[in-house]
Amino acid sequence: MMLLKLVAILLVFEASSASDCVKRTYAGDSFVCVCNAAKCDTLNIEKTVQPGYIAIYDSDQKTSRLDKTVVPVDEIKSRLYLNNEFTLNVNASDLKQKILGFGGTLTDGAAINIATLSDDLVKQLMNGYFGENGLEYNIARVPVGGSDSSVRAYSLDDTELDFDLEHFSLADEDIKYKLPLLKLALQLNPKFRAFGSAWSAPAWMKTNHALNGNGGLIWKPGDVYYKLWAKYYVKYLNAYLDKGFKFWGLTTENEPAEGIGGSIFNALALTPEQIRDWVKLDLGPALKAAACLDDPEAASYVSGIAYHWYSRNYPSSYQTLASIHDRYPDYFLLSSEAGWTGVASKYLGDWGRAEGYAIDILEGLQHWSTGWTDWTLAVDTAGGPNWAKNWVDSTIVINATSQEYYKNPMYYAMAHFTKFLPIGSTRVGSNVVNAPANVHTTSFITPNNTMVLILINTNNDHIDLTINGFAKVPVVTTLKPRSFRTMVISL
Repeated sequence: MMLLKLVAILLVFEASSASDCVKRTYAGDSFVCVCNAAKCDTLNIEKTVQPGYIAIYDSDQKTSRLDKTVVPVDEIKSRLYLNNEFTLNVNASDLKQKILGFGGTLTDGAAINIATLSDDLVKQLMNGYFGENGLEYNIARVPVGGSDSSVRAYSLDDTELDFDLEHFSLADEDIKYKLPLLKLALQLNPKFRAFGSAWSAPAWMKTNHALNGNGGLIWKPGDVYYKLWAKYYVKYLNAYLDKGFKFWGLTTENEPAEGIGGSIFNALALTPEQIRDWVKLDLGPALKAAACLDDPEAASYVSGIAYHWYSRNYPSSYQTLASIHDRYPDYFLLSSEAGWTGVASKYLGDWGRAEGYAIDILEGLQHWSTGWTDWTLAVDTAGGPNWAKNWVDSTIVINATSQEYYKNPMYYAMAHFTKFLPIGSTRVGSNVVNAPANVHTTSFITPNNTMVLILINTNNDHIDLTINGFAKVPVVTTLKPRSFRTMVISL
């Protein structure tokens, strides 16, 4: 065993740390990386790999955050541990879906939290999400009007019976907080795009006359209130366009089931049939009349299915995604919200939450999803602000009092995907033999003809595996306990 360890060390061509994390341990079972005016780690990762070598990036519960090793392909035949019956077979000619992107949600609360930092820290944090040396997010979801992640309950037209929407206007939260950050994200990443989602129609359009609770739109699709709701969306898109920002897309709404069940926060109850008919009779025609669909490229993105992770149950919920793809192969699948609940300060450094993110992203991709959108980009240490007291966790937690913020392990789980799978990356087929429990794998080819493997081990033991179809020779590698690994090779 000691000899095998020594051989493996000698075969490493290059080793380095991808970041310079200032570690701090709180209540969680791992650590956060602390960012302030004096210090903040970056993800300055060289994505090209010299022919004949494999670049390996590791993160684990106890020590590493995207630590890099470069190993010669022809010499990666030794292993550190026994029981190497686990085999991953990659088929680079079996092309699947393409990546649309990864990102998070710019809620009112996130934007307000970010604004509590100094100007320099705001730029630093946004670079950490959207910049070349950050996660390189290329998607943001934006609530249309208020959500639970707001300091108040509101819509963009709360004037009773305003059937001409003459009093429709963007909120202070849009103009003062969200718009500047959206424009900054676009400056940091030219491929950045955003889509809007409304939590609720104005209360006066709803059967219960409230933003929350159990209430849908008055009357039925094709009637005045449904047409007003479609017009509301058009006015929102145009209002942002007038302020210099163009949206890429929309979802029909946020979580209609919440409204049906009676939500504590903003929600709108609509059945699948009502959504279908509203799109057909009201929203689609309104967008077309407003020239929102004149651009052929924009029109091509209209047909997609957004889903959230809250009812996920491995593996059945992911098999459902595959079934939806089989039934509607021309519609892309996109995870549009995911996140953990609870007071954020109680979970600082929680590795299990990072594993939950990584598994959901990977298994979604393995079952035809085209990307993944995190929930709110930043919370305070309480998990807010949130007018409904629906406290949540986040990849980044801000401490305005000390003018610092904390990158949770979830941030680095995201990096194993976002840094290596740019828009247009294509999943390729693979299968496993003798796979142990709690190990997950996926494989992609990027537009620059690089193959990327992403491997997750949530066991407390090392896992050996042999990989066929990744390099010209079988590759034997070992996953550390409770770890994520991304492996990169030029084809």
